Amino acid sequence: MSQEQTFWNRVLELSKKRFKEQIFDYFVLASKLLRVENQQAIIYLDAEVKKMFWEENMTDVILTAGFEIYAIELKPVYQFSLEEEVEEKLFIPLTETRGNYEISPIITLPPIQTGLKKKYTFDNFVRGDGNQWALAAALAVSENLATTYNPLFIYGGPGLGKTHLLNAIGNQIIENFPDARVKYIPAESFINEFLEHLRLNDMDTFKKTYRNLDLLLIDDIQSLGGKKVTTQEEFFNTFNALHNDNKQIVLTSDRSPDHLDSLEERLVTRFKWGLTQNITPPDFETRIAILRNKIEDLDFTFPDDTIEYLAGQFDSNVRDLEGALNDISLMARVKKLKDITIDVAAEAIRARKNEASQMTVIPIEKIQTEVGNFYGVSVKEMKGSRRVQNIVLARQVAMYLSREMTDNSLPRIGREFGGKDHTTVIHAYEKIKGMIESDDNLQLEIQNIKKKLK
Repeated sequence: MSQEQTFWNRVLELSKKRFKEQIFDYFVLASKLLRVENQQAIIYLDAEVKKMFWEENMTDVILTAGFEIYAIELKPVYQFSLEEEVEEKLFIPLTETRGNYEISPIITLPPIQTGLKKKYTFDNFVRGDGNQWALAAALAVSENLATTYNPLFIYGGPGLGKTHLLNAIGNQIIENFPDARVKYIPAESFINEFLEHLRLNDMDTFKKTYRNLDLLLIDDIQSLGGKKVTTQEEFFNTFNALHNDNKQIVLTSDRSPDHLDSLEERLVTRFKWGLTQNITPPDFETRIAILRNKIEDLDFTFPDDTIEYLAGQFDSNVRDLEGALNDISLMARVKKLKDITIDVAAEAIRARKNEASQMTVIPIEKIQTEVGNFYGVSVKEMKGSRRVQNIVLARQVAMYLSREMTDNSLPRIGREFGGKDHTTVIHAYEKIKGMIESDDNLQLEIQNIKKKLK
């Protein structure tokens, strides 16, 4: 085996341990090492969209493997062609395929309103620890419809960017394929449209519209729960028609598929066929980045200390930050102000701040201590890797409460538990949340721990 092959095998080995299977398969496995020369690892990526992932997540992997195999620091260099010169990107006619995906021709089909909001793009989506994997999945889908993750299911609380990502996917596809049949619609509007066509006895038009799409983007799919059987039946048939025809479906929800209790099981099962990704509240640094991004369009000056003040006041979602900026803009226009000081910002958001439900600031260390005391487990054991039953339960309960009672990002919570991966935190949260629903004793135990924390 050559030294280059040994190096590349080590890169793959380290990556496979770090990332979950779907991420590894899409972002890493399809890549190739072309050569190692002049202290550079020349790496082929089959899609330009993957470069961001490699730059942010693989540099240290290459560094580690480089030192192990070559005893030098290797710098990664990426190219997107197997030839020495990168070929010019060709426009793909709609009658041809891109990967395994083919855009449907628009023949005798009803006209379609995309419903897309053009302001939402990948370029203006602010990436952070809480949304990086959802963003990576959305980018992957926009690069290769129906060949990567189908469906893609994104869930999280309100105001965290789910709608932004849905629209960004749609806008990217329209930019690449102007004649693609793309439809963004909230689930509630889908229901109303279905019922209206049913009332008018015009279901043929409804079916032709939705079952001949290239990309269906459904927002807040949880709204479909509790509706009439016929409504869920129609969406079930629409989902099947699109999926069977290799067309892309992307869904968002305020909860994971496992907790969509009011939806039929056969629908929930299909939602889990592809990839499920969670979005969590933005951390402090991400909130600052979001604010900087949004104040670019305002005619006011925001000093750094004002931005940091605002980032500290609203920590649950992006909509609170947007609302705060609207309040400040209104006051600044009325008072003809140009510079937004902390005092100005504080006065402008006072009413909103008083109304906002602020999360109690509880250190993760305190949660670990209280949970440990309750279950007779030390914090050191909780941060370790032992799989003894009582330690595992205490660890998972502490992770669950850290997510429930603090605004820390998943990666941050993982770091506080001995450097666990964010997927471990998600698993612990979902596991305890599911157990609470069927285990009254565990529910009482967690309630008692919460009382001690408040």
